[in-house]
Amino acid sequence: MGGGYRDDLIAAMAVFLIVDSLAMAARLYVRTKMLTRGFGWDDVVLILTYIGFIISCAMGFTSMHYGYAAIDKQPQYDKTKATQFLFANQLCLYISAGLVKIAVALVLYRLASTKRLRWVLIGSMVIVTIWTIVMTLFASWPCAQSGSSNWAGSKTCTQVGYFRTITNIFIDYFYALLPVFILRNVRMSTKLKVSVMLLLGLGAFASSATIAKLVIIVRLSTAKGAEAVGLHYDLLLWADIELGMAIFAAAAAALRPLLKHVPAILGSTQTPNSHGTSEAVGPYRELGASNELRAMSNHESKGTNGSDIEEHISVV
Repeated sequence: MGGGYRDDLIAAMAVFLIVDSLAMAARLYVRTKMLTRGFGWDDVVLILTYIGFIISCAMGFTSMHYGYAAIDKQPQYDKTKATQFLFANQLCLYISAGLVKIAVALVLYRLASTKRLRWVLIGSMVIVTIWTIVMTLFASWPCAQSGSSNWAGSKTCTQVGYFRTITNIFIDYFYALLPVFILRNVRMSTKLKVSVMLLLGLGAFASSATIAKLVIIVRLSTAKGAEAVGLHYDLLLWADIELGMAIFAAAAAALRPLLKHVPAILGSTQTPNSHGTSEAVGPYRELGASNELRAMSNHESKGTNGSDIEEHISVV
């Protein structure tokens, strides 16, 4: 049993290291080579998240080198060291899970066209920051048993585990569905609007891993012996998958300019009467040449001849 869990953990980390590295490289290419002034704070935070994931995986691999999740015995196995590196792995996962949410919020902040929406996003980032700090402290202090985090270690820790996982799902779906609200009145081709919403809403898929974690935590509250050990392995596995999927989703949100080279996906983004641009309705405007969305000035949104752009937002 233990060998199977060990192989699953190695496979999950290896796969997402490769997939996320490719997605991050593509995102940085788009932001630095294809867009003017495209690189922003969302990219900085996502890079920090990606680095955190790399460190987390390094700690996980090192923990398994010292015998974590192993059923055999090797001379280099050291239970104390394995537990220490496992704890470091868990801390990196908790911190990175909060950072990736802030990165997504910063992407949406670029899209926001009203002060009210910007304040909502700023407030959500403050909440996510506090949530990350508090949950990380609980995981590394009151709910750390035998040197590593254990949400089933006590009734209080189990309740905190429920709270963390449920709020995690809520936050993910909040950011995944917010683009629908932001873009609902934007005039652009249906294919383009759907592609933007799908790219920005990929975080919803990461929540599937969070839901799996919630089921495991519920089962952990009553599990004993070998079943509890197996569930702890499963919980770590889904935590790796969750963060790997979240980083991929956040990175993919910037890849729309690359998709214009796949006509079957986006088709033509120019409207027949626009000659490269479409009519602006509301604060956004679709540019056929670069497929960028940018916020226009209030005067231009109302159809006046003002040409000053208050804000340029390269969203995806």
